[in-house]
Amino acid sequence: MRDEWTKGISGDRLVKFTYDDLPDGAAFLTAQIANHEVVYSIIVEETEQPFSRHGVERHFEYEFRSISH
Repeated sequence: MRDEWTKGISGDRLVKFTYDDLPDGAAFLTAQIANHEVVYSIIVEETEQPFSRHGVERHFEYEFRSISH
């Protein structure tokens, strides 16, 4: 499964999130603030089932503390 979405954070900035399934139940997650070159990425060995966008966003809470839930 692949999913991609954007979410607003403080200061009217947007973050683009992606989720991709990998073999053996792992997943590749990314987050990028709009107009920034840095892309945060994580490989999660065991993902929650079923997949949720909130679960993906939770993995990046430290980098984006102002994500509104």
